[in-house]
Amino acid sequence: MKKFLILAIAVMAILAACKKDSDSAIPQTSSNFMFFNGVPGSSFGVLIDTVSISTGVAFGQSTTYRSFKAQAYNLYIYNTANPTQLISFGQVNLRNGKHISAYLGIDTTGAIPAGLRMVLAEDDLSGVPGQQARYRVVDMSDTYKTNRNNKSSLAMDFNVDTSRYVWGFRAMQFTSYSDFKTIHADSTYKLNVNWVDSSKRLGTFPMDLKNGKVYTFVATGNALDSLNFKVFMVQHN
Repeated sequence: MKKFLILAIAVMAILAACKKDSDSAIPQTSSNFMFFNGVPGSSFGVLIDTVSISTGVAFGQSTTYRSFKAQAYNLYIYNTANPTQLISFGQVNLRNGKHISAYLGIDTTGAIPAGLRMVLAEDDLSGVPGQQARYRVVDMSDTYKTNRNNKSSLAMDFNVDTSRYVWGFRAMQFTSYSDFKTIHADSTYKLNVNWVDSSKRLGTFPMDLKNGKVYTFVATGNALDSLNFKVFMVQHN
C-alpha cells in the first residue's frame, strides 16, 4: 500500500508538471485598436466593452493604440456633451497580431444612429523598406452631388501632386477606404482632391511623409464647401 501511495503521488506530480508546461505553452494573443473622430464640432468618448479608450477625442484627433487580448468586443461611443447615452456600433473583432483603426464620420442626410457612420480598417504596420513611407486614404467626407436628397455620393480622386494612376486613388466615395501604397518619403508632396476624372480641384493638403512611417489621410466634411472640407493626417507608428 505504501509503495502504491508513493507511486500515485509521483504520477500526480508528473501530471501537474505537464499541465504547467502545457499552460505556459499556450500563446498569449493580442491585438491593437485606435479611434479617429471625423465629426466636426464634436468630442467622443470610446469604450471597448467596459474599458475606456478615451473620455474625449476631439474632431480631427485620434487615440493612440490600445492593446487587448485578441477576441470580439462590443464597441461603444458617447458624445461628451451627453456621456450617459452610449451609442453601440456592434462588435469589433480584434484579431491576433493585428492593428485595427476605427474612423467615425457623419452623414448629414440622416443615417442611423444619430447620423453617425463608422469604418473599421486593418493597418499595415510591417516594416517600410528604404527611404519610403506607406499611406492610404479613408473617405469620411459626406459629399453628395448637387441634389443632396438623392443621396448620390460624389466620387473623388485623391492624387499625390498630379499623379493619380501611380500614387493616387480614383473614384473614392463616402465611407470607402483604399489599400496602402508605398511611396518615396518626401515632405513636399501635396494631396490634391479632384472631382472624379476631372481637373476640377476640391482641395489641396500637405502630406509631409517621413522615412519608415505609416499614414492614413482622412477626408471629412463637405468637399463642395471649401471652408468645411478637411483632410487630416494620422501617423500610425
